[in-house]
Amino acid sequence: MSTGTQLFLRLLMLAVAVLGLVVCADRVDIHGQAVRLYRKAALCPAGTYWETAGDCVARTVAEVVDRSWRESCTTDSNGLRSCTTYYSVRIRFGEREDEREEWLDVDEDTYRSARPGDRADLRIWHGEVVRMVTRGHTEIYLTSSEFASLGWLVLAWLLAGAALLALFGPWFFPLLGGWLLLTVPYLMVAHQLLGLESTGVVGWSIAVVLTGVGVWLMWRAGDYVY
Repeated sequence: MSTGTQLFLRLLMLAVAVLGLVVCADRVDIHGQAVRLYRKAALCPAGTYWETAGDCVARTVAEVVDRSWRESCTTDSNGLRSCTTYYSVRIRFGEREDEREEWLDVDEDTYRSARPGDRADLRIWHGEVVRMVTRGHTEIYLTSSEFASLGWLVLAWLLAGAALLALFGPWFFPLLGGWLLLTVPYLMVAHQLLGLESTGVVGWSIAVVLTGVGVWLMWRAGDYVY
C-alpha cells in the first residue's frame, strides 16, 4: 500500500472518529440531563399511580410470582472451566386491566430468600423499576438513560483510541495495553460524574491501581517507541 493511500485512510479514520466523538458528546449530554432529572426527583405523593406519575419516583406494591437462575460457563486455553450464576425473580404489579409482569436480576441472597407470593415494594421512574425491596433485601436498577449514557461513554473511549491510532499509526500499538487498562478508571470517573451510585473505597482503590499500572505501561512503551 502506497504512502499516499495510508495517509488518506488515516485521515478518513480520524475524521470518522472525531465525528463519532461529537455525536457521543451530544448523546451523553441528552441522556445525562435525564439522569440528573431522575437523581434529583422526589418521591411521588402517596396514592400516585405509577403509570400516571410525572417527574417523581412512584411507589407501588408487587408480588413475587417466580424465580429462576442460569449459568454462563467458559473454558480457557488450559481446559479450565469457570461458571458464573445469574439469579432473577419475576414480579407482578399494576391494576387488573393493565397488570404487568417483569423479570428482575437479583443477587444470590435475594434469590434464596424470595418465594412466590412474597410482597415486593417497588420504586418506579417513568415506567421503569429502579428499586425493589423484598424480605429485607434491596435491589437497585439503572434507568435506560443511565445504561445509554454508559454505552455512549464506552463508544467515545473506543473512538478516542481510533483517533489516536489514526494520528500516531503503528506507534500507538505498543501503548495499547496501558490504554485498555485505563478504560476501567475512565468509566468509573464517568460513572461518578453522571451522579450514579458511588463505587466505594474498594472501587476507587482498584481505579487508582489500574491508573498507575496503565500510565506506567504507556510510559514504558513510549520509551520503546521513541
